[in-house]
Amino acid sequence: MKRKIYTFMLSDKDRKRHEHMAEKGKVFGFVVQYEILYDNKWMPVIRYDTAHGYAHKDLTNPDGSSEKIFIGITDFNEALLMADKDINENWGRYKERYFRRIKK
Repeated sequence: MKRKIYTFMLSDKDRKRHEHMAEKGKVFGFVVQYEILYDNKWMPVIRYDTAHGYAHKDLTNPDGSSEKIFIGITDFNEALLMADKDINENWGRYKERYFRRIKK
């Protein structure tokens, strides 16, 4: 099984980490995570993965808590494409959400 790992810079303080395991075009597991550089540390904001045997997303709060959301897609190939597309198109919205939740 081949493992592919990529990091895409979305801006100088925003990045997307993409990792997936596949064989013959079939995805067996993945992680796609959007992170921001905050206080000189890369902080996770949203993460799509298959860590519990199903595709889901975790929305992370600045205090470290997170909300797990089942995305309703059982095909990992399809879920990976959706996760990548969602972060590419909506990372700005996720960033705004994260900063609104920072306790002053």
